[in-house]
Amino acid sequence: MDQFGKFFTEFTKSATRIETLPVYTVEEESENFAHYLSGNPLPPDRNSEWAENIKKCTEDGKYMGRVHIIDRTLTPYLQFEIDWYYAVNGAAGEDIRFIFRDDVPNLVHTDTWLFDDETVIDLSYDNEGRLLYVNQNDDPVRLEQARAAWKAFYAKSFPLAQLLSNIRSNNLTVPHG
Repeated sequence: MDQFGKFFTEFTKSATRIETLPVYTVEEESENFAHYLSGNPLPPDRNSEWAENIKKCTEDGKYMGRVHIIDRTLTPYLQFEIDWYYAVNGAAGEDIRFIFRDDVPNLVHTDTWLFDDETVIDLSYDNEGRLLYVNQNDDPVRLEQARAAWKAFYAKSFPLAQLLSNIRSNNLTVPHG
């Protein structure tokens, strides 16, 4: 995992992410997720270290962005991600976007980070969203697949602000505990 982390400090132009799951089960997030579900106020300094990295990267002219594939009914976990991470990351300069699952182009894709449009890092998860492994995939065919997926998904995606507007105007189902 330490080797994976270096990509976030060494990329020179862009770091893009495709997220495919409605839930990611991350041991390190369990306490924050429980806090979120309790309804208590969110800590103002949540995710500040990562947000500082985003801010520094974008101030240096680098692009950071993601497209998260979502269903038309948001999971509690995705609501948590939006409030705990995406709101903070977006304010720091990350381009956070969404695409509805039924709008996803028929292209080969997986959970992926693509650094500088050259380095593919595939992430594999089990059915509960637990990370199984991280793989730097050097296959030129996989690189072209990742590039094509990012380009197509981005073209059909919409920004975080539009998602929040859809939630506020009840154009998106948000189940309540």
